Amino acid sequence: MAKAVHLGAWFFLGCIASSSVAWLGALHPALFRAMWVIYIMSGVGLVLALLTDDAIRPFLKLLEPDYYALLIAIAVSIVLGGLITWLIGG
Repeated sequence: MAKAVHLGAWFFLGCIASSSVAWLGALHPALFRAMWVIYIMSGVGLVLALLTDDAIRPFLKLLEPDYYALLIAIAVSIVLGGLITWLIGG
């Protein structure tokens, strides 16, 4: 139960961070470019994490299902945070 609460907290932190980045991008055109750079770097990081999963997973000491659940949670939090901010902002 504690592990689920811990992972849920990290998921919500990712949603908050992604929403904040998208909100800052909506404020100013220069920050909009920075927002896209952050999202692209996050996407590249996720792809690298998927490609090098056999090397990274033992370093993090995670089981395979937990590792993929973490990657899915990160991807969903980035998309969800940006999407909700985009929908609310118009």
